[in-house]
This record gives sequence, structure tokens and C-alpha cells, in this order.
Amino acid sequence: MALAPGMRLGPYEIVAPVGAGGMGEVYRARDARLGRVVAIKVIGATHGNHPEMRRRFQAEARLAAQLDHPRIGAIFDVGHEDGVDFFVMEFIEGRTLADRIAGKPLPFAELIGYAIEIAAGLAYAHGRGVEHHDLKPANVLLTSSGVKVIDFGLAKLRQSERRPSDRIAAMKTLPLRTIETGVVPGTAEYLPPELLQGQPGDHRSDIFTFGVVLYEMAAGRPAFDGPTPADLMAAILTADPPPLAGLEPALADVDWVIRRCLRKVPNDRWQSMADVEAVLKRIATTSKAQPGNEHAVDPPAPGRTGLREGGAHGVLVPALALALGLAAGAAWTVSWRSRESTPMGPVTFSVYAPQDGSFTPTEGARQTAQLAVAPDGRSVAFVAAGPDGVSRVWLRTLDAVAARPLQGTEEASYPFWSPDSKSLAFFADGYVRRIDLAGGPPRVLAAAAHGRGGAWSVDGQILFSPATSGPIQRVGANGGSPVDATRLANDRGETSHRWPVFLPDGRRFLYYANGSAEAHEGIYLASLDNPQAKFVFNTHYGAAFLPPNRVLFLADETLVARAFDVDRGEVVGDPVLLAEHVGGSSNFYGAFSVSRDGVIAFARAPATSDLVWVDRDGRTLENASSARQHADFRLSPDGRLLAASEVEASSGQSDIYVLDFARGTRERATSARRDDGSPVWAPDAKRLVFSSNRQIVHDLFMKEMFGTSPEQPLYTSRTAKYPTSWSRDGQWIAFHTTNEDTRWDVAVVRTTGGAAPSVSMLMRSPFNERQAQFSPDGAWVAYTSDESKRDEVYVQSFQNRPERRQMSVNGGHDPHWRADGGELFYASLDGYLMAVALRQSLPATQGDRPHRLFRLDDSSAARPPYLSGYDVSPDGRRFLVRTANQDARSLPLTVILNRSPAAH
Repeated sequence: MALAPGMRLGPYEIVAPVGAGGMGEVYRARDARLGRVVAIKVIGATHGNHPEMRRRFQAEARLAAQLDHPRIGAIFDVGHEDGVDFFVMEFIEGRTLADRIAGKPLPFAELIGYAIEIAAGLAYAHGRGVEHHDLKPANVLLTSSGVKVIDFGLAKLRQSERRPSDRIAAMKTLPLRTIETGVVPGTAEYLPPELLQGQPGDHRSDIFTFGVVLYEMAAGRPAFDGPTPADLMAAILTADPPPLAGLEPALADVDWVIRRCLRKVPNDRWQSMADVEAVLKRIATTSKAQPGNEHAVDPPAPGRTGLREGGAHGVLVPALALALGLAAGAAWTVSWRSRESTPMGPVTFSVYAPQDGSFTPTEGARQTAQLAVAPDGRSVAFVAAGPDGVSRVWLRTLDAVAARPLQGTEEASYPFWSPDSKSLAFFADGYVRRIDLAGGPPRVLAAAAHGRGGAWSVDGQILFSPATSGPIQRVGANGGSPVDATRLANDRGETSHRWPVFLPDGRRFLYYANGSAEAHEGIYLASLDNPQAKFVFNTHYGAAFLPPNRVLFLADETLVARAFDVDRGEVVGDPVLLAEHVGGSSNFYGAFSVSRDGVIAFARAPATSDLVWVDRDGRTLENASSARQHADFRLSPDGRLLAASEVEASSGQSDIYVLDFARGTRERATSARRDDGSPVWAPDAKRLVFSSNRQIVHDLFMKEMFGTSPEQPLYTSRTAKYPTSWSRDGQWIAFHTTNEDTRWDVAVVRTTGGAAPSVSMLMRSPFNERQAQFSPDGAWVAYTSDESKRDEVYVQSFQNRPERRQMSVNGGHDPHWRADGGELFYASLDGYLMAVALRQSLPATQGDRPHRLFRLDDSSAARPPYLSGYDVSPDGRRFLVRTANQDARSLPLTVILNRSPAAH
């Protein structure tokens, strides 16, 4: 419906029509409350009764309202009045980019400024999971303060289930530019191939469209054209745009960027708008911008680098080639510092997890990604799960636009490189293994039940930490019988040596020592010829070495470098700051790596998360705990209390807090200088059992909740232990623990009947068993096992009867019971909360087929087997779930070039 001047929608008075977009009509209006001019967008008359258009309109408002960036038009309000759906936008004075182009190429300085600002807005939106999917010059406004990208009306969250209609293929001769209503969102000449082919799009679809827009800015004409939609679609699917004739050198650089944007296969394009933005900024700084252009973002740098498209790959002139190839994440080169080119400042770019996958975090309450830069600086290895959910080592190399998985590295952790960058070692299935990149299966080098880092010398010696306690061992690069390479110092209270790093001579090495005396924790220097170690400096994480004389380490989430006198074994001089907000794990792993020539890669420190109550449909009800680094959590049996392990930002250690929902209080329950986590309530909610590494190995501790007595050890041993359930009769606590031969096993400890705890193994096999949960009547135990080569949930009798049944279908983990035993819940491997109705008192034989409830934002948090991403209210109607603002699985890795600490 058309709105006349003077009409009101709530507090907004219509002033005049402005125009119409692909989905709605836009009016200038006045906000009577605030006295400001706004833009009102309503569903257009042609779409007003179309249910799909209404749905998309509402989705547009919800998504666009999340975005707060100077290059994106702001959303103020959403409303419904007298049958009219509308939302309220920032009123922006300015003409569109389409009007500015008007069939003519833009001057280079103007083009590059607009391009950088558009890229910045898209990069921001993509970083929050929002895509535009209708980018075009008409949706870019040029204002006195810069570009504004508007109309995220066809945006969508990543991995949504919207799919374009197959009817797109039937469009033959209609002379139209906007795709048919309800078919494929977008405008025809800007659509990427995947949408035209009926495939789902993602952020790389926006990258293709950005290339189309950038081409039009440079050429003054569309990148793809045709007399009919069929001809236009054929051009997009099969052809490349005509060459840009008469290019000045700077525009040739932009043309190279465009060609990569317009690759037909998404994996072949740039993989991040943030990388495209970095490339364009580099082009701007190395080009002679036209005088008087207010959009030139940086002053021009002296000297041209030149870039030309030559055949399939092009010929890259050194400095800009480096910035372009690397900022896009194609990779980097070892000889960057020695190239004869204009000196460059630092170049930073991101490396993302595999498409539809995620980084595999370290174990522990505080998690990070795992990575290692090759010594030659040409590639980075990281651990991640792809679409199949299996963790592997992935490689990102110089000549690839995306990372590739290394087959044979399934369930790997903590990869480290050979000195020639031709082989990788890693930990998996209780061994340290080696794989050669030239081909061949991985080889077992030595037993390592729970590896904690390794290093490879120039003469073929490998140092590795085989377990969570004990010394570092040495073995040949082709395997053999390992021998101890370090000695634990009892006088310093040492219990663990880990994260070794060889110095260039291949004999001396640095390592991290941990123990009961905080003053002696940190980096030590030792030698293969003499295990007598020298203390170097205090730190909570392992270090890295940059030849010839720099040691890199973390200090309060800041990566710093200090000069290191190798002969004296001392750090000298002041620290140099390299990067901030760098991640570190609770197992003392620093998530950073450096090549011989100073290529630095690191994982970001994880952000906060919320604990949110949702119903059985996944609808949010209320927040229980907001903006904290929640490690794990557990509701009391009556649902009135919550025990949550939270990482302290200042110390990096986790402590347990108790929230009383009825009283609205939050109290600290533990305060050790180590990590306290995995809290489990007693049936009467008067005690907590939890895991703590205050004696280095994670042991079981007991805490009286009402009183002043300190927590006491319940059960200690040489291996890590994590409690998961307390039987309702109060007699048994289930936990899982590690064993060199059988990996994760389930055990129970009796809490009554004697001074010394009575411990029994419940499940021990060559497979991983964990996450045991007692049924409410105490007759059954639900647990996770990978005996079928993937995690599944099983139920087994706790009363020595032979009954057992697999309860999950197609994979599952992290089981929880409803308080009356009528349902069993678990997380599926593809990230959904599943429910199994239990019809009688024999759940091993009487379970219905699992059905899906809702998607868990944080379901894979349970993969480190002592963490859980959700809990269940006693009646099974509400679920407490962790929703990560960002976490170690999704935060991209950062790579820095030209940031050599030796320059300071």
C-alpha cells in the first residue's frame, strides 16, 4: 500500500516517498519522539500479500539490526501498524553508486576509496555471520562521510536452510533484471554462479558480487550482460568479463583482485572480505592517488609495484604480489625479507576454519586453536574438523586458496614440523606419529598417551612430551626406543615438562616446566648433551624461538619478544610487543608459532559466552549468566542452583561460582591458583565434587557448600580425572580417567563406607568411554563410546546385569537424563539436541527412536570429554545452553608478515 504524507506508523509521521527497493517502498519520515528524520521501509504493494516476501522482510529487519558499523546503514526500530510491517532506518543523504557510475568508469582514486569502504562493511557483517546477498551499486550510498551499504534485505545467517527454487532454470526470454519473486534472492547481473545453479550461497557469494560491482566501477559497464536472462545467466556461469582496456598500472592491480573474486567455484575465490580489504588498502598505499581525492584512505607510498594478469596465473612483481597473495590467505613466502622491493610495513591476514567446519580446540577449561607455521614460512598447519566432523591436520600453502586436509591425521593434536618443512609430526591415538607431505601413510614413532608438544632438530632428533606429567623424551625421527631428555627437579616441585623448542644448533632446547612452586614455573634451557637445566624466565605458557636471538612468549594475552643470549641462557633488553589478545590454553599451551624468517601466526584469545535458558523448540526464554568465559556448568538436582566454572580474565585460571536463581546471588566457591572445573552436585545440593589441577594432575576434590571448611581431596592418582555424575542415593560418583593402554575409561568412586575411597572400573576397553551419567533410579549408566569409530551414546546396567543398548543414531555424545528417567537427551554429531523417550524402567531395551529438538550453538564443546554444552531442568521442559559470542572453534587464525622483532 502507498503511504500518503501525514500518515502515521506508530510514532513516525510520513513526510514523502523516497523510492522503492527490491522488497519494499521507502519513505522519508519524522520520529515524533526524538525529532529526527528517519527512513521508513514497508513491504511494497506488489509483495504485501506474498507470505515469502513478508518472511524475508522480517528476516531483513532482524539481521540488519545486528550490524553497527560506519559503512552500513543503521536500523533503529521494527514495527507493525494497521497491517503494515515496517522498519526504521537511518536517513542517509547522498546519491547511489549506480548514479555515480552512470555508464562511465570512476577515476582510480575514487574507485579505490569506495572499494575499501564497501569491503570494510561487508567484512564486518561477515564476521557476525550476516551476508548481504543483494549487493549492487543501487544499494551503495555515497555520502559526505563515506560509503554506506544499505538494504541487507536479502541477507541471511550462514548455514540457514533457505534454498533457491529450481524454477530459475526455466527462465528463458523475459527481458527483466530483477529475479522473479520468490525464486532466487538477488538482482540478476550480480548473482553468483552457485545461486543460479540452485545451490546455497555463503559469504563467498558476496565476494563474487563485490567483484562484479568493482568491475562495473572500473569499466563503467556490467561485468556480465546479455539480451535475455538466459544469455545473462550463461555468461555468469561460463564466461569471464571482457578485459579492462587501457589500464593504468594501479587499475591493473585492481583487475587482478577482480579476477580472483569472479572465480566460478567459491573455493577458488578470495575466502574473506577482510583479506580483500587488506589487499585493496595495500594497492592504495602503493599507488599514486589522484590529488584532491577525499576517499584515498592512506597517503601514497613511493614506487610502483606493478601487477599484471598473465595467462592463468599472472606474473607478480614482488612486494605487491606478496601483499596480495598472502593477505588473501593464499600463503606466504620464505624469501619475503630479502626481495628487492620497496620496504613493506606489517601485513596481517586471517586463516579461517574449513568451510562448514571448525578449529579443534585444546583440551581444558581454557581452550585455543592448535597451529604451527612451517620453518620455511610457506605454510601453516592447524587442527580442524571439516564437514564430516572428524578432526585432522590441515595445511594452508602458498599456491592454494584454501586449506587441505592431511589424510591419515585423524584425531591429531599439537602438530610440529621437520626443519626442512617436508614432514609433520603430531599426536594421535596414544602415539607420536610422523607424516611426510610427499606421500605415504603416517608412521608411529613412540608411545605418547597424552602428548604435550614436540620439536624436531636439524640432525633428526625429536623431543616430545608424552603425557600430562613427567619429563620430555627423545626419539629418532624414524622411531625407536625413547629416552628421557630432561629430569624433573624435585627440589623445585616439578611435575611436568612440555612444549620443547630446539635452538638452531639442534642440541640445545627450551621447554616449559610446571610444578607446585610458582616461582620456578616457566622456561628452561637444556641440552641433549646435558639434561641439567637452567631457569630462563617465568611464564605460564610455552615459548617459541626466532633466529638468531629472539624468544617469543605470552604475557597477559600479549605476544612479546625479547632478545635472548643463547650462550648465557638469559633474556636481555626490553620486551617488544608483537600482538595482543593471543590465546593460551589451560594446559600451558601458547597458541602462537613463528617461522625461521619471522612469519608469525597465532590464535585469538576466546571471547565470552552466555548461559541461556531455552524451551524444547530452542526459543530463548532468559539469560542465566552473561558475558563470561564459561568453561563448564551443572544444575543442581532440584534446578535451583547452578555451579559454573569460569575463566578469570586477569589470571587465566578457572574457578567455580554458584548462582542461586531464586535469590539472584552469585558466589565464588573455589579460589585456587589452578584450574577448578567439571562441577557435579550431590543429590542434596549440599556438596560439590569437581576436578582441579592444583596438585598438577587433575584430581577429584570435594566442597561443602554451606560452611567454612576448605575443599578436600577425594581421590588422587597419577592420571587426570573428571567427574560427570553423582548417583541419587549419594553413594557413587562417576568419572572418567586416562590410561596409556586403554585411553579414556569410566570409573566410580564410593563416597561412603570407609576413610579411604573405594574405586572401581566401570568401563575399560581399547576404546574411549566417557561422560557417564547415572539414571535417576541408579540402575543404569548412560555414556559415550567411540567403539564404532565414532561417538555414540549407550546405556548399560549398573547392577551387573548384561543389558546394554545403543541409544543414539548416526552419532552422539554428552548424555543427560530427565529427572524422572522418562527421557534421555544427547548432542548429535551435527550439532542438535536429541531426545529419546524411555517407555519403561528398562531403558537398555525400551527406548524410542531419537527425535530432534533444536540446534545447539555450542554442542561440540563436549568433545574435550569433561566439558558439557548444555544441562536439563528437572521437568525436561527447559534447557540451559551455552551460546558463545565467539570461541576457539570459530575465531580465525591471524598471520603477520613483516613484523620482525629484530627491527626494534
